[in-house]
Amino acid sequence: MNKKYFIEGHKPKTKLEDEDTLVFDRESYATIEEATARAREYFEKEKDLGLTVVYKKDPDGTKQGVKFIYRDEEGKLEESSLYWGAGNRSAG
Repeated sequence: MNKKYFIEGHKPKTKLEDEDTLVFDRESYATIEEATARAREYFEKEKDLGLTVVYKKDPDGTKQGVKFIYRDEEGKLEESSLYWGAGNRSAG
């Protein structure tokens, strides 16, 4: 099975009630490395961007996040591995 990876870009939350942070949801990529490289490039193009999520979709359409990319307090890009999906909604 050929896995496809996708990128979502989110603006920072400005208030606690702000749930609609999606800025874009772009095309698919063949590898996680390609998607990660492209997600990093979006930080230069999208000034409102606060976070990108690299994810893959299961055949049933369920999203599974695999990586966060965000700016730290000094403005440097940081990456964090991430695993979430419809069946994984635990807080913590």
